[in-house]
Amino acid sequence: MPSAANPPPDEAKMPPRARAKLDVFRTWAVLVAHTLALLVLGTIPGSMLHPLEVELSAPSLPADVSERPASLEVLLYRRGVEVAPDAGAGKGDEVAKGEPVAEARVRAFTILEGRAYTAADVRTRDGHAELTRLPVGEHWIVAEAEGLARASRMVMLVPGARSLELVLGPAHALDVVVVDEAGAPVPGADVEVQGQDPFPLGARSDAEGRAHVTRLSEGPYTVVVSAMGFDTVETRKPSGTTEVRVVVKKLSALVVTVVGPDGAKVPKARVEITSAVLWPSRRADTDDAGSVRISGLAEGTYALRATQGALASPTELAVTLARGETKELTLHLSAGMWVTVRVVEVDGESRTPLAGSRVVLAESGLSAFPVEGITGKDGTVALGPIPRGGASVMASHDGYVSATVAVSEGPVDVGLVRAGTLVGRVVDGRGYAVDGARIEVVGTDLSGMPVADDPRRAAFRGRSFDAALSGPRPLVPRGELGVMPGPLPDTPHGGGGASPSTRGTALGGEGWLSERDGRFRLSPVTPGRVRVVVRHPQFVEAQSELVELSPGGTAEVQVTMRGGGTLEGRVVDSHDRAVEGAEVVAMAMRGTLERMTRTDRAGAFAFASVPEDVVLVVERPRGERGSAARVEARVPEGGRAQVRIVLPDARDDLPVRVVDSRGDGIDGAQITVGSLDPSQPFRATVFTDKRGEATLAGARGVPLHVEVRAPHVATRTLVTDENYKEIRVELAPAEAVEGEVRTPRRDGIDGAAVTLYCDDGAHRTRTDKDGNFVLRDAPAGACRLQVRAKGYAPRVVEVAVLGSRGRRATTVPRVTLEEEAVVEGLVVDPKGQPVPLARVAKDAVPVVLVSGTLPPGVAETDARGKFRLGELPSGLVTLEAFAPGRGQALTQLRLYSGRTSKDVKLTLGEKARGEPEAKGSGGVAVTLGERAGPPAEVGIVTVVEGSSAERAGLAPGDVIVEVSGVPVHTIAEARGRLTGPLADDVVLKVRRGEAPLTVRVSREEVRR
Repeated sequence: MPSAANPPPDEAKMPPRARAKLDVFRTWAVLVAHTLALLVLGTIPGSMLHPLEVELSAPSLPADVSERPASLEVLLYRRGVEVAPDAGAGKGDEVAKGEPVAEARVRAFTILEGRAYTAADVRTRDGHAELTRLPVGEHWIVAEAEGLARASRMVMLVPGARSLELVLGPAHALDVVVVDEAGAPVPGADVEVQGQDPFPLGARSDAEGRAHVTRLSEGPYTVVVSAMGFDTVETRKPSGTTEVRVVVKKLSALVVTVVGPDGAKVPKARVEITSAVLWPSRRADTDDAGSVRISGLAEGTYALRATQGALASPTELAVTLARGETKELTLHLSAGMWVTVRVVEVDGESRTPLAGSRVVLAESGLSAFPVEGITGKDGTVALGPIPRGGASVMASHDGYVSATVAVSEGPVDVGLVRAGTLVGRVVDGRGYAVDGARIEVVGTDLSGMPVADDPRRAAFRGRSFDAALSGPRPLVPRGELGVMPGPLPDTPHGGGGASPSTRGTALGGEGWLSERDGRFRLSPVTPGRVRVVVRHPQFVEAQSELVELSPGGTAEVQVTMRGGGTLEGRVVDSHDRAVEGAEVVAMAMRGTLERMTRTDRAGAFAFASVPEDVVLVVERPRGERGSAARVEARVPEGGRAQVRIVLPDARDDLPVRVVDSRGDGIDGAQITVGSLDPSQPFRATVFTDKRGEATLAGARGVPLHVEVRAPHVATRTLVTDENYKEIRVELAPAEAVEGEVRTPRRDGIDGAAVTLYCDDGAHRTRTDKDGNFVLRDAPAGACRLQVRAKGYAPRVVEVAVLGSRGRRATTVPRVTLEEEAVVEGLVVDPKGQPVPLARVAKDAVPVVLVSGTLPPGVAETDARGKFRLGELPSGLVTLEAFAPGRGQALTQLRLYSGRTSKDVKLTLGEKARGEPEAKGSGGVAVTLGERAGPPAEVGIVTVVEGSSAERAGLAPGDVIVEVSGVPVHTIAEARGRLTGPLADDVVLKVRRGEAPLTVRVSREEVRR
């Protein structure tokens, strides 16, 4: 599904304010808008929801939505005389009903996969409408009548009949007068006005700058005005306002001068400009005086560069323009760099040139102005010019896996491997085929990096590449104003969705979809350990088991989808009054589902087709003080669950004071806190003032984990309970730790990674060219020092950091690293077949890793089952190999410093480790082990270096007592609770020795 950053073509045509205003999408791959979901009408080919149009429209329901067992009776009333609610009544009881509405139009918009479809459209003459043959799920019911304000309500429909009452109030009108800073009228300005109804209405200003907006609900009103050449203005006005005057300010401008290596101004140089609000990039040429004026720019930050022939300027990445500002900028040309790239197919030992490959050159690995090209018959292409310095190239080719490599001296070779194919079938719980299910592929590639294959993203990148081949679009001349960005071009796109003959295989369009018989064939797919994720609007998201996919190979999976259940709820405050407009986010404990809706006037909300275990996080409406709430809910398959969520009252603020050892306040100390109560989500970061004081808004009464950092003092962490009225933290001076890292010949080792593990976390540095290091922010006490360097075996030493109040450093005895021993070998299964993506490490392999590159000390086998593990000590060493779902193996070897032990074979046993596979979107990167009881306990065996678990302070040997308030006794219980939504932290109670410890850990993307 498209995101706010990558809208579909028709949505791209809508004014940005219309999309941003109604929060259609929040982040990539996270579907929201389940309260303001009707705004998604504008995202569907064939439907346009323009803010200047009174009419809302959407396409009809797709033909494959055949099950429509729901019906809705809608009763329409005029608003009557307001009555005072009884004590304890909710907001939904405060509106009095009047006479039935004589003539009205009632429509039902069904929300499927975040898109709106027209499910019913009826006209009534007696205030009574029957909407029949509606699908199960989420609907927006919209009622309109002459002389009355539009009314809308979100409802969740289940099989059977349901009724709904809508009260239509009198229509209101608002005159908006648009003028510039000189008071002159601005004609042709687009005006949007939003009242209590979630959908805005609009008009365009006339020659006198006046826009008359009608059919509005009650205020307060949000007014958004945009006009060509002016910055967009947003203002809020209270109820009862009938006219508002809006002053728009002219947009900003840049005057760019280009000079050559000799300092002379360069005419006819190309200047390129881009930003988050100006994409694709635009270009203009300097005049005879070597300058160009670029006007009509919105407030924001821009990137610019200049080129001429073989000359290029460094990219200016942070040119900030204030509203209405005109800024001068000089770009300096120098000799640029050209890169020759050769793209080849990698098949075993052979290398075959690939003609027609798409290649992108980006300076410093990430560039606002990438250079694109296509390889010729010999597989090569020359790209440039770019400024001299670091750069990378990415190459892609149809049917192959894209690859990125760093630019080095001379020609750059990029090897591509063939993609694989996944085939399978999607069925429901009864074994019947599921047609039209949307399919994506996730997992880990052969190098351990994350896989997220979706042909819609690939097609978008391809179309963007094709569009960029012609270079930046020219800026439009505007006389004495110089040049200006013209209207944004349409995002390049192909036509229509996939035809039945190409479903499940087509690139772009609708993406991968299951056929009528539920079957699918997905290609190209990145080789590695992958699974399919399947979504359908009438089922709960489902995932297949992980399978191993070799380059050019084919693997088969089957997915069973469940209908899920319906979750209904009501949000009230501590006085049992309905909370209208509260934001309710539902997140699946297993899978990636995340939905958002808002409560109606009665505080009610509902979700359809939700999985068994979900987390609900509820925030108060914007602008209202108060605390959030978090609850977990269990929804029976095919059934209905109801929850009642009480939002606590606004908590008092919690004052904090940070002082040094003399009692003086510390300025600029960073205070980071997180709630240790799973039911009270709270996180905040504040900084102290000159007196060392800060305020944690709404934090009183919540147990907190507190971390305080400041320059030149040691970091301190502490835990508070709900009874704290204030927090006072005394920070001791930071202690320095120094030492040297050398070879057995006493040569200094340059660039060795030095990590000091103390109670406050990990402190890191590297040795200088002489092998010396200094860590200046350590606390006094017992710590552990780890030293690693490429080509050497690591060392770990215990260090007692002396408390000297920062007056003298603790000197660590010389750390000598011996040359590494290396093991090269093969991992095979019991039948002797090579096992790709098996992990090999000294002593114990971590079961769960953070997605991305491997941590130090771990190797992974390639597609042929081969591995190379270095940085091993000499002597008798135990090696473990582990492949998730395949098994594990242990062996002992005698290794020698500076030597390579080759042809080592590790044969996996029949059984893999007992830790279960977790299918949540996030997890905690620790390896677990069970300790025999009674009572049985779960301990932490390893913690991945650099993970959020390490940053939170977890350590090997900790015993897990509770996870988010639930006791755990087995690995399965612990891993099940550790796994869950990325946006939902986990609170761990552990035992370290005999001492209890509570920590809050952020979930992150992990792989098994």
